[in-house]
Formats: sequence, C-alpha cells, structure tokens
Amino acid sequence: MRSRVFSENHFRYPVDGGSPLLTLPIRVLYMMTADTFTNTTGFEAAWDGLDPKAKAGAEAEPGFILLVEDDFMLRRSLATVLASEGYLVECSANALEALGRLERLPRPSLILLDIMLPYMDGLEFRALQRNTRAIADIPIIVITAVGIRPEVARDLDLHQAFSKPLDRPRLLSAIRRHCTPNIS
Repeated sequence: MRSRVFSENHFRYPVDGGSPLLTLPIRVLYMMTADTFTNTTGFEAAWDGLDPKAKAGAEAEPGFILLVEDDFMLRRSLATVLASEGYLVECSANALEALGRLERLPRPSLILLDIMLPYMDGLEFRALQRNTRAIADIPIIVITAVGIRPEVARDLDLHQAFSKPLDRPRLLSAIRRHCTPNIS
C-alpha cells in the first residue's frame, strides 16, 4: 500500500551564470511503499485528482511539439523551422521549465530534448518523465552535442537521437513519424 506525502522543497541555482542564487519552490510527491522510496513532481497527484472526462481530454494535441533546448539561437531557429512545417511549438530553456509546462493541458505529441541542460539534464528529465504516468507516453527525440550511448538510449526508451549540428531533413522525417503537422 502506498502513502502519499507532499513536501515543498526549494531548488537553488545561480542566476545569470554566477553570483546571487534564485530559490524556487518545487512540489515533490513522495511515494512510499514497504520496500521502495521514489519521488516525482506533483503530476501523479494532479492526474489522480482529475475526473475521467478531464483525463479523456488529456490526449496529446496533434502537431504540438515541446522543444527543450538551452541554446537560444538553436531553440529559436528550430522553432521557426518547425512552425514553417506546420507544427505548433512551445519552447523551454531547461528541463524544469519543461516539467512546469507539462503540468498544463494540452499535452504535446512529441518532446524534442537536448541532453546538456542546466539544473537538470535531459537524461534525468527522461527518467522522471517515464516514471510519471500522466506524461510517460509522450515520445522523445533527443538532440545533443555530446552523443548518447546506445545502451542508455535503449534503457530510457528514447525514440531517436540526433547529433548537433542537426541534419534537418532527417530530423523532420523522424518528427513526422511521431507527430503529424497541424496544417489548416
């Protein structure tokens, strides 16, 4: 039997690459069983609290991509390319912003995820996402400058990985396999 306890933690990180620290509250839900202890953000509690009609409406928005990339220029240019292909794109500069976005509807059909991110890397984000029932089924395509070992990609069930600089036609082809553009 599981018991649930909400805890308010604070995440501290440097602002503008240095000096003063910004402290943000992070809601954490501790799931305790007799032999395990795990924590996730408040998604599970929010998901469990939704009525069945709201859960039915929580299906992925067609053509909606969440782009998680800390490099401003790449984020902006990739969002422009995807928008010109007919996708609705929302951007997050780090994994914490992306988690915050995933707490709201509509859900994206696909997440494009950088690995080297500030505060929480893409692999940590993916592990958390996979263990959170409400968002676990959203496919991930990784974009990375550092590469990714095949066994890590397999363990995290990453749908595909692309190295930077990105091969635009191949990336768009992979995106189309998981997410159809919303052309009206």
